[in-house]
Amino acid sequence: MILRRLATFAMCATAAGTCALADDVTYVSSYGDEYSYQTNENGAVLTSLYPKAWFIEGGANSRIERGADVLYLGTSCDARHGVFGDGTWWWANGGFGADFPGLEIRFPRQEIRGDFGMNCRK
Repeated sequence: MILRRLATFAMCATAAGTCALADDVTYVSSYGDEYSYQTNENGAVLTSLYPKAWFIEGGANSRIERGADVLYLGTSCDARHGVFGDGTWWWANGGFGADFPGLEIRFPRQEIRGDFGMNCRK
């Protein structure tokens, strides 16, 4: 058992410590997009596995944003989206989600891993 833990530690150390961060979990949003999941000292980061395109309405200043979709879920129920800015996130018995100005993203029937968001229950 000790040797197995030591071997796992050695593999993590040679992989630049990513084993402590990667949880090897994939979530699927209500939009049908898949996201990888990692934790850090501030909460969790969900990153889309494939690029997305968002149409941002702004009248004559409308634009299209393309790239990986990144959601930051903080330990204080705060959230940040690379395109839509600051918001909040929550979990309930039916899944979890995040709300931003102009975007509501849901992960139905999926549980957020880790216990950092226990106070974010809706």
